Amino acid sequence: MIHNVLLIEKDTGAIVASTRFWKIDFGESEIVEFIHGFKDLLITEGLSEDTPIFAGEHKVFHHMVGDDLILMLVTDGRDEDRVINHKAREGAARIETALRGQSIGYVKDNLQDILGELIFTRFKISFVGSGGVGKSTLLRLLFGREPAPGGYVPTINVAVDSSETIQFGTFLVTIWDFAGQAVFQDLWAFYFQGTDVIFLITDSSFRNVMQTKSLLRNIKKEAPAVPLFIIANKQDLPESMQSDKIKRLLGAPTFQMVATDKTRREEFIRLMLEVAAKTVGVQLPDLPVSEMITVRRRTEEVEAVQTRIDATESGYETVPYSEDQEDSITSSTVTTTGGETRDVSSIASEADAEAVSVFSDPARILHLLLIVQKEGMFESSYHLDYSTELIDANAVTSLISALDSFSGIDGDSEGADSKTDALENIEHEDNIVMVEKSNHFVLALVVTNDSQEDEHRRTMASLLADVETMYSDTWDDWDGNTTIFEPSVFTILSKAPLKPVSLDYIVRSREAGRALPFKNRDVGAAVVAVKSAIEGNETVGGLVRSLDLPRDHILGCLQILEQYGWIDFKVEIKDDSHLRKIGDVDAETRKAYGEVVIKFVNLCDGTKPLDEVVKSLRVSLPAMRFVVQKLVLDAVLEVVA
Repeated sequence: MIHNVLLIEKDTGAIVASTRFWKIDFGESEIVEFIHGFKDLLITEGLSEDTPIFAGEHKVFHHMVGDDLILMLVTDGRDEDRVINHKAREGAARIETALRGQSIGYVKDNLQDILGELIFTRFKISFVGSGGVGKSTLLRLLFGREPAPGGYVPTINVAVDSSETIQFGTFLVTIWDFAGQAVFQDLWAFYFQGTDVIFLITDSSFRNVMQTKSLLRNIKKEAPAVPLFIIANKQDLPESMQSDKIKRLLGAPTFQMVATDKTRREEFIRLMLEVAAKTVGVQLPDLPVSEMITVRRRTEEVEAVQTRIDATESGYETVPYSEDQEDSITSSTVTTTGGETRDVSSIASEADAEAVSVFSDPARILHLLLIVQKEGMFESSYHLDYSTELIDANAVTSLISALDSFSGIDGDSEGADSKTDALENIEHEDNIVMVEKSNHFVLALVVTNDSQEDEHRRTMASLLADVETMYSDTWDDWDGNTTIFEPSVFTILSKAPLKPVSLDYIVRSREAGRALPFKNRDVGAAVVAVKSAIEGNETVGGLVRSLDLPRDHILGCLQILEQYGWIDFKVEIKDDSHLRKIGDVDAETRKAYGEVVIKFVNLCDGTKPLDEVVKSLRVSLPAMRFVVQKLVLDAVLEVVA
């Protein structure tokens, strides 16, 4: 079991970056002992340079990073040497790649992200059960929250708690709360992908146990090989059946529970961790629960390794290894084609002033909401996240509704024949909300600034006209169900894409992403069809040719799947690839890679191959190839040849 990861200076043993996953100390004396052992190893004939070294009670696997650094994976000695040696070699290679064009501070801040699945094992637990049995209450107990006020509120599709992850050691356990209503069961095959364990929840009444038996049959059809356990909830009620009787009726291991009892929290967490550990073949350390786990709330993809969040509100303790170490290297350097190491900022300062564009962060779309007018009130049908920033869609909808009630969405329509009205921009949490209104719909676009307002409003007006046409025959017998408008997402994504998708993009599935923000069965069926077809098609073009779906539906599904973490896009970049600028570099990319990336993008006019453009800048070709991949996927560059 890996419990500490350190990146140290070879000569001094000074810690450059470190992470502790279990509360097991590996301190200065152990590092000194390791350094002595490492130096002895180098002068000992017949031993491989990556032979593990014992330091105190710890078995340390290691590999050089360049000539001056050592990556150390500190273990308890129970792992197979071949496996951990591979992790150390691959991890060192990843760090070396990250250091091409990046500072050591970048590695320190992103060590977990760089090492990724080499260190972390992802584990997905699915909660399933009929409505009202207490699935969401169990989640609230798990994450240290009070039961929801006001009684039972049905879970629609997948609960928001699926975006939270429990970390114990090097395991990331993601909890999914499934709606048990029959209308959602045809999406189970999609959401069960990547599930390691299923907890089937019953409220312990005889009637619900029989309903659960029916659910159990359906689950075994969709996920026959996944271990399943029964949680017999509401054991405090007088009509509840004993857990041993429920076990006999359902034929699966059964655990009794009272989700509203805070004293049962640690018991339930330990049960989940023991099940997870047993399933993946590891042994839990003999530690209190509070010392084994950390709760993470999503800010990006669930499976992405994030910076730890202080979870004291939930009662969990984070365990940073060291908080106050200074970077031992502070400059951002690149290796030139001639072998010279140069500072990125010096390259940028030497560039001609006319060749480097003045940087101005363009407006970024953060969110888009489709709102339906219903009996004089506004209700959000769905909203799309274009970024990792969180938003309360209901709060934005209520704000727009209140403003419309007060003064009307006015104003700024383009003549008497205009089919949409424009509301003055709303400032919301340091961002801008642009609003356009048609007969039945309101479109709200949340952007970082208003620098491209005219362009955005033209797109919004066009989209509203398209959506009005799609649903022109709906209103006479409409029952108020806003989910029927969700298929319009494919029309919206054709003109306001989450990200541009090229037919040449290579598509790769990931094990499990985040819950999708749709409840409509047609949307779900399209997403499932596209996701299922990915295994037999390497490129987007292959998917379009193989599926009997409209092209905009396929491309829309791919955008949704990528944004919510179910797939990855890749693009093949060669040394002789010709690139052309089609967009602007955002502030985040500029901050990560320096001013040199601005000049590089401006030099990409499609006339010269990549290696020639890189040579003119005197920077590292391998490093820039990595950056180009990101720039192409971010629609800053396109491959023209």
